[in-house]
Amino acid sequence: MALELYNYLHPFVEKTDNKKLIAIPLAVLALAIIIILFTTVKTGYPVALGMDFVGGTQFSFTTSLSESQIEEMFSDYPLDEVRTSGNRMIVQFGQMADEDLENIEKLIYGNSAFSNVEEKQVAPVYSEQLQKTAFLAIILSFIGMAVVVTILFRKVVPAGAVIISAVSDILVPVAFMDLFGIELTLGTVAALLMLIGYSVDSDILLTNKVLKRSGNLNDKISSAMRTGLLMTSTTAAAFLVMYLVSTYLHYIVPSVPPIPLLSQISLIVLVGLVIDIFNTWFLNVGILRAYLTKGKSGHHYGGSGGTKPKADAVSKAETKNTSSNTKNSNNNNNNNNNNNPKSGKPKSKANGGKNA
Repeated sequence: MALELYNYLHPFVEKTDNKKLIAIPLAVLALAIIIILFTTVKTGYPVALGMDFVGGTQFSFTTSLSESQIEEMFSDYPLDEVRTSGNRMIVQFGQMADEDLENIEKLIYGNSAFSNVEEKQVAPVYSEQLQKTAFLAIILSFIGMAVVVTILFRKVVPAGAVIISAVSDILVPVAFMDLFGIELTLGTVAALLMLIGYSVDSDILLTNKVLKRSGNLNDKISSAMRTGLLMTSTTAAAFLVMYLVSTYLHYIVPSVPPIPLLSQISLIVLVGLVIDIFNTWFLNVGILRAYLTKGKSGHHYGGSGGTKPKADAVSKAETKNTSSNTKNSNNNNNNNNNNNPKSGKPKSKANGGKNA
C-alpha cells in the first residue's frame, strides 16, 4: 500500500508548480483571518468564549423545543445565549442570585422535555484567571516551538515555513469554530494546543528529510509525504471514532450519554488535521522547494531532479563527446600526413625538376 501511495504522490510532486502549492493554503488562511477579524469586530473576541472564560451558569440538554421556545421560557432570567451545538441545546445565563438559579434548575430538571441535562457554573474571578492562563499557554507553546525549530534547522526559511504552517493550523480551526458556533473552552484550548504538536511533527518530518538526506529532491518529498499522510490518517481515524462515539452513540445506546467536551475536542482536531495536510504538503513543500531550487535551471516549476537538469547534463556530455571526436579526427589527419612523405611540396619539387 505504501508503494502504491508513493506511485500516486511522486507524479503530483514533480508536475505541480510551487506557486500553485503555496497559493491554496494561503487563500484558506486569508479567508480564516477575515472570518476571525469579523468575529472580533462583532463580539470583541476572536472566538466566542465559553463558560470557562466568562463565568455564569450553563445548561446543555437534548430537547425537541425550539430556540425561540427556550428563550420565551427563561425570559425572566439573565439569559445570555441560546444556541444549538450538534444535537444539544445550550442555554447560558449570566451572574444571578441563588434564588433565581434554584428556580431555573427546577424548570429544567422537573421538565420531561429536557433530557441528558448537564450543568456548569464558573465564578467570574476564576474565569478571568483562566483567560490569562489559556492565552499564556498558547503564546508560550508557539515561542517554544519556534525556538526548537530554529535551533534544529538553523535556517530562516525552513524554520519560518514551519512556524507559518503552525499558525495556519491554529487560525483556520478558530475560524471554523466561529462559523459553526463552537465556543472556546478548556477542552477546545487543549485541542488547539494538540494541533501545534501535530503540525510541528509533520513539518519536521518533511523538513528534516529534505534538508538532511541525500538524493533527488522530489523523491525525498514524495517519501516524506507518504509517511506523513499515513501518520495523519491513523491519527484522524482515532479522533473520528472519538467524535462519533461521544456525539452519536447515545442514539443507538440510550444509556450512554453524549460527551460534549470530547465531541468538541475531536471535531477541532479533525479539522486541524485536514488543514495540516494542506499546510505541510502544499504550503511547506512549495516554500522549501522554491528555497532549495532558487536560481537553478529547470527547477522553477518542477522542483529539483526534474527533466531539465538531466537534459542539460546530456547536452554537456554530447558537447564534450563532439569536441573529443573532432580532436581525434584532427589527430588522425595529422598522423596520415606524417606517414605520407610523397604528398604536398616534395611532389611539387619533383614535377618542377622534370619540367626543367
